[in-house]
Amino acid sequence: MKDEDLSPSLKPDIAEPSRVSPNRLRFGRVRNFFLTTRVPIGPVQRKLLTPSTDGKVIRSFMLLLRRISIFKASFICCVVIPALVVSLYFAFIASDQFATEARFAVRTAQFEGDPSGNIKPGVASGGSPVRVPSLAGQEAYVVAAYIRSAAIFDDFPKSLDLRAIFSRPEADFWARLKSNATREELLRYWLSMVDVRVNNLSGVVTVFVKAFRPEDSYEVALGIIHASEILVNRLSERARNDAVGRAEQEVRRNEQLVQSALRDMQDYRDSQQFIDPSSEATSTSTLLTRAMNDRIQLQSDYFVATRAMSVSAPSALVLKSRLDALDQQIEQLKARMTGPAERRTISAAIGKFEELELRRQFAERLYTMSQDALQRAKQKAEWQNIYLSVFVPPALAQLALFPERINMTLLIFAVLAIVWGILSLISAAIRDHMV
Repeated sequence: MKDEDLSPSLKPDIAEPSRVSPNRLRFGRVRNFFLTTRVPIGPVQRKLLTPSTDGKVIRSFMLLLRRISIFKASFICCVVIPALVVSLYFAFIASDQFATEARFAVRTAQFEGDPSGNIKPGVASGGSPVRVPSLAGQEAYVVAAYIRSAAIFDDFPKSLDLRAIFSRPEADFWARLKSNATREELLRYWLSMVDVRVNNLSGVVTVFVKAFRPEDSYEVALGIIHASEILVNRLSERARNDAVGRAEQEVRRNEQLVQSALRDMQDYRDSQQFIDPSSEATSTSTLLTRAMNDRIQLQSDYFVATRAMSVSAPSALVLKSRLDALDQQIEQLKARMTGPAERRTISAAIGKFEELELRRQFAERLYTMSQDALQRAKQKAEWQNIYLSVFVPPALAQLALFPERINMTLLIFAVLAIVWGILSLISAAIRDHMV
């Protein structure tokens, strides 16, 4: 293609350099590139290369190239290089970790009972009550929380040194526990190496233990089961002591009530100078009845004597004196039976004694009921034990399942790519709003 075949508008500018603007000079360089390489120019290219655009297309093109280069550089720095470092770590540096699994359930053995909670002995051979095992839902979560806490370290056997186990020479620098780790750092590391799960429906507790040696993971799993059994026994013993302790306190309190009632009765008997007011009233009533019968007979004899002889006759005087003495005795007996409230009478003593006797009977009844409740509490506490049932015991690992090298590498790459994509979109939105 020759220069004379081109449109006049596409001919090279021959203006003086001092009169050419930088934009037009850049535009002329691009246009000369297309002219020297003999690239066919279509309508679209012809329109873009006209001087009327004033270099806007070139500036946009250069800005796009700059953004693409920044985009690639950020992707390489933020995603590719970290993912490559992680993959090299998992491929050549990360140490093998052996996992041991154990599963157990926290169960309770209790009496077969009715819905109200009353103990109902079963019909087992020998007449002994029937124990019905059941799952202890809340206790399973208590055991799981205990395994995740630092309190379990105190219940491990003395031969189980967690710091030595998690600081083995086989462990790499990233996965190894520090030799001088504090209790808090040990707990944080423990939570990364031990996983505890509780099934919401069945209440089964599943424990996964990771270590750098198969025998270490096996020993730690056995230690967890041993410590969990200690906790369960402690909970059972505490519940048993609480139930029996409350019943024993009630027995002691009612025993004090009985002793106080007996002491009050003894003091009242000493003050009244008789043992039983009822028997005293009976004897006094008998004496009064006899005295009144004697008075009737004596009065009849005196009446006959006064009709047969003079009133001043010796025999009449004797009858008269006997009759007066008998009347005085009858008045005394009546005064002893009843009288004003301020006087010591048998009727008042009977009322007070009946009150004290009622208190004594009520206290003895409470004491008997508390004794029965104590026996039931002891029996229930003896049978309602919480225990650990291990149905998947720990086994020695044969193959290192952790770390999951390929899965972890892909996961970290995906996470880095997602984070980088989100940040790139945010950065692009900010730049678009700034233009």
